[in-house]
Amino acid sequence: MSEGMGRRELIGKGGALVPAAGAAALLAAALTPEPASADTPARAGIPLPGTWAITVTITDLPGVPPEPGLFAFGRDGLLTGTGGASKVVGFGTWKATGATTFAVDYRHFVISDDGVVTGTVRVEQTGRLASPDRLTMTGKAAQVDNDGNVVVTLTATSAGERYGFGPAGLGG
Repeated sequence: MSEGMGRRELIGKGGALVPAAGAAALLAAALTPEPASADTPARAGIPLPGTWAITVTITDLPGVPPEPGLFAFGRDGLLTGTGGASKVVGFGTWKATGATTFAVDYRHFVISDDGVVTGTVRVEQTGRLASPDRLTMTGKAAQVDNDGNVVVTLTATSAGERYGFGPAGLGG
C-alpha cells in the first residue's frame, strides 16, 4: 500500500477542488477593493472616514423620538450603518462635495416583526463637518415596498460624533 494518494484519487479529488478554488479566486477578486486614487470623489481631502455615532431625527414626525445609529465611512467611499429602530445593517456610498461637505446615498431593508423583508428604505442626505469630530446631515428617506412603490417619504436630520482611537484619522 502506498502512503500517498494514487493518481486516480488525486485526479478525482483534485477535479472536485478546481471549481471551489476558482470560485474562491473570483470571490477574492470581487471583494478586494481597487486602490483609491487622488481623484476618487470620497478622497477629496475631507476628513470624514472613520466611525460615527449618529442620532437621526425624523422632522416630519414630531412625536417620534430620535433614533441612534452607527456609521462607518470608508476612505473608498463606502458607507455601512446600523439604526436602532430598523434593527438592520444598511449599505451605501458617500462622496465629498466640498472641503467640509459630502453627500450620502444609503439603503437598508425594512423587516417585519416576523422577519419578512417588506421593502427598502432609501436615504439621500447632504452633510457638513462642523469639526473633525462632529457632523450634521439633512435629506430625504423613502420607504419603498417590494414592488417598487413608494410607501412614504420623510425628511430627516442627523447629527454625529466621531469615536475611535486617538485623533481623527487614527482608527476613528
